Amino acid sequence: MFQKDDDPVRLAVDLVNTWDELEADPELLPDAASLRRFLGRHGFGSLVRAGAGEVAEIRSVRDSLRTAFTARTEDEAVRALNAVLRKSAATPQFVREGEEWEIEWTGRLPDAIGSATAISLLEAIRSDGWDRFGICAGAPCCCVFVDRSKNRSRRFCSDLCADRVAQALHRQRRR
Repeated sequence: MFQKDDDPVRLAVDLVNTWDELEADPELLPDAASLRRFLGRHGFGSLVRAGAGEVAEIRSVRDSLRTAFTARTEDEAVRALNAVLRKSAATPQFVREGEEWEIEWTGRLPDAIGSATAISLLEAIRSDGWDRFGICAGAPCCCVFVDRSKNRSRRFCSDLCADRVAQALHRQRRR
């Protein structure tokens, strides 16, 4: 069983960003141990036993989720995320967490992760709009983000990329 993260959009974004062009080896999920560490950072470490066979399937989910960020239109992004849901065999169940109801996805790990992340991104599109989805402007970085700023001005995936670009521009002006 795979329960919703405190921030399921963050889980989806972090999963897509497990392919990082700025790293010497861009694949940040090379094996089952790295997948278990990734899931542990999102609060699922003790609950999930990821095996080697599931790594490739979760990478495939990652690639499908990235399509929502690289789509040319909102409709294309929604179709890509709906395809992830159609492919998944996970089933949502409501469970009580204290006083709150939470969604828990039952099924194989890749299906549960695919459903949880696709639903969270679809909800983000529904509530805030697809124009909040972005790809880092700090080339060659290709990490993604969901802009939650009030003025919709986010351009970078992280402060690190923003600082890297600002320093490069500063050095360029000084020349």
